[in-house]
Amino acid sequence: MVSKFLEKKVEVILDGSCQRGENSLELEYYLLESDFEGCMGGQLSSEDEDRKSQKEYGIEIVKKHLGILNERRQFGNIFNTKEKTKELIDILVKNTVTPSTLPYILDDLLGQ
Repeated sequence: MVSKFLEKKVEVILDGSCQRGENSLELEYYLLESDFEGCMGGQLSSEDEDRKSQKEYGIEIVKKHLGILNERRQFGNIFNTKEKTKELIDILVKNTVTPSTLPYILDDLLGQ
């Protein structure tokens, strides 16, 4: 089961003015937490058995315009610590990463 926690919410003004509304969008950055699942469909190795009680963490970015969901992208099981995942979310927020650019940024940052 995956649990989802809102970590940061950012409003982006698109045209450089201070006007909110039609000229802005919201980005929401979520931390995803799931139980370790091991190999899909197969038997767990002894190492996987030891990790069964551990958690895996991922991220999701949601883009909204005028309160309506426009786009979302999520990637699970990026790290096995909440702290590393929160550090990654902070980097994504600082650079205003959107759902559509998330795969490219993760590839650059994590080399996956």
